[in-house]
Amino acid sequence: MSFLEVNDLRKSFASPDGGQSLVVDVETFSITNGELCGMRGESGSGKTTFLHLLAGILSPDKGLIVFDGTEVSKLNESARDHLRASDIGYVFQSFNLLQGLNCFENVMMAMAFADNSDESRAKELLDRVGLSHRLNHYPSQLSIGQQQRVALARALANRPKLVLADEPTGNLDPANARIALNLLRELCVEVGAALLLVSHDEKVVSGFDKNFDWKDINRAFAQAMKE
Repeated sequence: MSFLEVNDLRKSFASPDGGQSLVVDVETFSITNGELCGMRGESGSGKTTFLHLLAGILSPDKGLIVFDGTEVSKLNESARDHLRASDIGYVFQSFNLLQGLNCFENVMMAMAFADNSDESRAKELLDRVGLSHRLNHYPSQLSIGQQQRVALARALANRPKLVLADEPTGNLDPANARIALNLLRELCVEVGAALLLVSHDEKVVSGFDKNFDWKDINRAFAQAMKE
């Protein structure tokens, strides 16, 4: 069995007409331990929902998600939260930094969720992403590129086994996008984490040795394109 394996995964949401709209319908998907992968997909095609299912933020309607021997799809919400805090790093497109906490505190908060507070590790990571001089700065005092680098440090804080990145360069200019991608790859390699990055940008995805096209994986989106 692969490090991350998905089988017959489905997720629907209520539609305005009172029915159900199928958003994710994945027959099979897998990645191996430490593998760095990119996946291209159109906006609104269900990529974020898929990542949320893998991370345990959402529960599937049916199907199997096995992560490092743990069947995520059968865990209760509390167990999924703990798994995500300790073993899965998540990089959001909108960063999702806590505005009332400074850079250092944002990284420490991620550690606290996993009962793994390590001040030296937090400072080391922020130095690694070039923000050792911004430890006490709040998100509103940082540039967009700097906020993204805090988000990368936070995602790697607990040395996760898997990092999920949702359009991590979507809000960045080309120069900062390159910096963020290089840092993300380097940090994942350093901790031995597998990476699944999703983006609508073919140039971003093509930079990975292993890449996927979401329309080839998600039968719900493929069907919607035909209709």
